[in-house]
Amino acid sequence: MSDSTAPTGIELVRPPEVLLAHDEVQVFHGGILRTPAGLYTTIGMRTLARPSGPRPPAPPLFGQYGVSVTRSGDRFAYSALASTLSAGAIRFTSCLFGHVPDGDLVLDVVLPTIPRRLVLRFDSDRHDGADLALVAPPAILRSANGVTLWHAGVLRTEVGLVTHLEATSSDDRALGGAKWDVEHAPLTVTWSDPAPPREAPQRGRDFVSVDSYHAAPAAGVSLACPPLDVAVDVIGRG
Repeated sequence: MSDSTAPTGIELVRPPEVLLAHDEVQVFHGGILRTPAGLYTTIGMRTLARPSGPRPPAPPLFGQYGVSVTRSGDRFAYSALASTLSAGAIRFTSCLFGHVPDGDLVLDVVLPTIPRRLVLRFDSDRHDGADLALVAPPAILRSANGVTLWHAGVLRTEVGLVTHLEATSSDDRALGGAKWDVEHAPLTVTWSDPAPPREAPQRGRDFVSVDSYHAAPAAGVSLACPPLDVAVDVIGRG
């Protein structure tokens, strides 16, 4: 049975954009969303191929990796609950900020090897995003038994596809029990390309999630949640 108070959709606040384009690194976000679990985005950092020759020394570190959202007039920032998925030259960090009120919002990204903060005002003109696209839109798949199942869309980058699937609940008991243990794969992402993906499952008090990346530039993808009896193709398999 679906919950009558369940959220009805996911708002795309800003489409995917490049935050930094440099000779050796590209930083982007995969769309800023208002989801059942709060404000969400994926930060991608791609290290570009270097010319052949001796490997240069490691770059200096300028601080800790961090992503936050600030709101005009507030004395504090909404720091991200983050999980990271690395796949060779690219790293994706899923960032959940919780329920951030509307206002003059700013995304603030700090990377250890870049000596300046990357800042994006939510009300600014769109940055370049020509090589980034949500080829499947974010959506709520089901709300039942106090749990809402949603995904952040399928993001296409120059080097592959990535998605985030999550079950979230405001009831501590709803995601209890062995069936939600990540060892039992309560959330699955299946790609049509047979090459193995990179995945990062995670479980907390009020959520279970999985991030999945596939290096194929185009592939069908299916999402499933056996505890909620959900299985859906979000990109057809051709």
